[in-house]
Amino acid sequence: MLIAALTSGARPVLAHPLDRIVSTGPSWDRFTHRDGTGLYHEILAAVFTPLGIRVDHHYTNANRGIRMVKKGLADMYTCSVDIRGFTGLVLAQHPMYQGRFHALYKKDQITKWQGPATLAGKRVVWRRGYYSPHEFDITFDILETDYGTAALAQVILGRADFYIDDLNLIRNSISATTFTFDKNDYDIRPVGSRTYHPVFKDSPRGRQILDMFDKGIEALHRSGRLKKIFDKWQHPYPEYDLPTR
Repeated sequence: MLIAALTSGARPVLAHPLDRIVSTGPSWDRFTHRDGTGLYHEILAAVFTPLGIRVDHHYTNANRGIRMVKKGLADMYTCSVDIRGFTGLVLAQHPMYQGRFHALYKKDQITKWQGPATLAGKRVVWRRGYYSPHEFDITFDILETDYGTAALAQVILGRADFYIDDLNLIRNSISATTFTFDKNDYDIRPVGSRTYHPVFKDSPRGRQILDMFDKGIEALHRSGRLKKIFDKWQHPYPEYDLPTR
């Protein structure tokens, strides 16, 4: 089953019976393709289709997607690390993705790599709302942009030392940039790891859908079907603290 794209204007999800829910979030390669395929779409279909629930997805940026859930215009946002700075929202217990985040930098500017400590005192750029200083044990100067391509451009132009992002999204930014640069002049190193969870409204409807999601993940994990979905999309399997049987 493919996840249907939501093309009509947004209206409060309370108007929808629980045989239809609305998810929201950006279109990411191998996660949320606009044709309804990808890791997140396939997981949601596997969780909710057996319950007779259709999932419609509204494609939008991260900040707007989370605010749509908060305002009751969507049932869930896929996905976030935490919801600091927001009230009235809750995270699912189980993640939909777990992966490292990386730093891209120009080799001649950083002559000796010393792990995450290399970022100390440097100029670091990431997409607005995607990362937070509390995820690092060191301090540095922070720049924020709205798009990964803009963050990449800051490093290319010498305005930042490191561009922080998921490896897949760094690669997407490299493919999408309009700047001409020699990839061999740059390196990408891991600087941390985290899990990504769907976000729900802290309401009776939101809590009910959250509970269905977490129970669905547990059933898919124990059956081995969830691992097959991750393998299909070539993503690392999260360290679920659950027995396989």
